Amino acid sequence: MRSKQSGLVVAIIHHCWRLLSFRGDLRLMPDSLGFVWVVMGASFLGGMTEQLVRGRAWELALVTTFAWLGFILLAANRSEDFNRRLASALGLLSIGIQALLVISIWIPGAEWLVAIWSGLAVMHLLSNANNDRARAWR
Repeated sequence: MRSKQSGLVVAIIHHCWRLLSFRGDLRLMPDSLGFVWVVMGASFLGGMTEQLVRGRAWELALVTTFAWLGFILLAANRSEDFNRRLASALGLLSIGIQALLVISIWIPGAEWLVAIWSGLAVMHLLSNANNDRARAWR
């Protein structure tokens, strides 16, 4: 019997994979500020973990992680209208990217592939958010 917590983890992994494989849909993201805070908290922990595993100093890890979270919040804020779905999707995408970057530490040269792929995934998500058909902006 699966618990609800494992269902949440499976759903997050599923959404991360769909966003990384260019099939994520912003309309499937919850329109909840609480969910945004949970995702941003997890993204903060993932970013700090990824930076510290790479041997960065605490200060640099904090600056880098906060800069990325600032980018997410800035990208989701459009003319005084905060898009909670886009912030959630970018946060979930960043969690997937951070996990892949941690895994790529043990595979020589893989970090470049992860960086290129994740950059394309972020740009794809942002272009879908600006697309009128996605109805991501209210």
